Amino acid sequence: MAGAQGIAGVFLDSEDPAALAAWYDEHLRVGFAGAQGLGLDAPEEQSFFRVFATRDIDSSEVRENPVFAINKATGPLAPGDERGHVVGLRVDDVDAVLAYLATVGIEQEGEMLVWEGGKHARIRDPDGNKVELYEELPLAPDSPYRSR
Repeated sequence: MAGAQGIAGVFLDSEDPAALAAWYDEHLRVGFAGAQGLGLDAPEEQSFFRVFATRDIDSSEVRENPVFAINKATGPLAPGDERGHVVGLRVDDVDAVLAYLATVGIEQEGEMLVWEGGKHARIRDPDGNKVELYEELPLAPDSPYRSR
């Protein structure tokens, strides 16, 4: 049976997509680009994206996905605490990212989760979206968490 093979993207709506994209660029170094140069039907300052390169586990082919996109909201948004989603971003050093964020007034929410496969910490973006920062740690060869 055909089914999901991974995450294709994360798509957020925002009342001010340019400001939200700038926040992710400044504080998490996402590197958003505007969509208007791609022939997409998106007015300037209304749609931003970043495509991440990933490697296919079976073929080792490098793919241009998933995408992280921020678009202009077309209707009212639920308050941040009522949004049921979390944006998960893989980072190279979660402790260093959190230390930097603290210097600009962005605090971690709750405790960091640390397990043999990684570290997880949560923050909020200016729109109130939950953002999980994930640092992958190498799994031992005999780890029960290995998929292959």
